[in-house]
Order: sequence, then structure tokens, then C-alpha cells
Amino acid sequence: MAIKKQEFYEGAALHLIARSGKVLALRYESPFFLFNGHLSVLLKYSTKGRSPWGFTFTVDEQELLVAQASKCKTAIGLICGADGVAAFDFDSYLRIAEPKAVAIHVACFRDHGKHYEVTGPDGTIGRKVSPSSWQRLLEG
Repeated sequence: MAIKKQEFYEGAALHLIARSGKVLALRYESPFFLFNGHLSVLLKYSTKGRSPWGFTFTVDEQELLVAQASKCKTAIGLICGADGVAAFDFDSYLRIAEPKAVAIHVACFRDHGKHYEVTGPDGTIGRKVSPSSWQRLLEG
């Protein structure tokens, strides 16, 4: 069976976080990955090689995110091609992309050697997102 592009990118992101040594359990509950039984993560990917990377959140994905966040701690991981993963919590997502009845476009920018800047239709995350945010997602 061939590896789908989405599986390739998600697998690379999961490998990076598994190397942190903090993944004790991992379960897939479509479309979320549940880490250690308490952190749910939605991964989105862009195959583009360079900044800016674009990500679309469909109406269904927006509804699933809201429902999941009401049940457990939820985060989003934006896989930016081969550059890395920009990870942030659901509250940060809401600051840039309040759920709407249409698809939402989120963009991620990064200059070489700098942090990620994540923007959506409602603004920018109030801080830059460190490239190591993904590996540190399970801390604390």
C-alpha cells in the first residue's frame, strides 16, 4: 500500500515529537492525534518549500476543533513543508480564526533562522511561534 502525502508529512511531524521522549501513548481519533490521553492535536500540512505556507480549515474542521476543545486540551500543528511545525493551542487559534460558516485560510510566515508568524482572518497570534514549539508541546 502506498504512503499518502498526508501520512508522509504527519509521520515526519510525529517522529519529531516522539524524539522528545515525552510521548507515552499515541492514538489516532480522526482527524486528531491524542497524545498521552490528554492532548488532542490537529495536524495540517503544506507541501510548499518556502514561506509563506497556507492552510485551509473547512467548516467541518472548525466545528470539530470547537467540539474537541470542549472535551480536552487541544492544539494545532501546522506542518510547513520540510521547514518544521508551528504548534499553538486552541485559544491562540481562536484569536486568529473565529469559527465561521465558510472555510478559513491561515498563513504561516518565517524568515530564515527566525520564529513563525501565524495569521488568520481575525489577526495574528500575539507572539511569534518558536520552531521548537512542536517538540515542546508535551511539556508542562
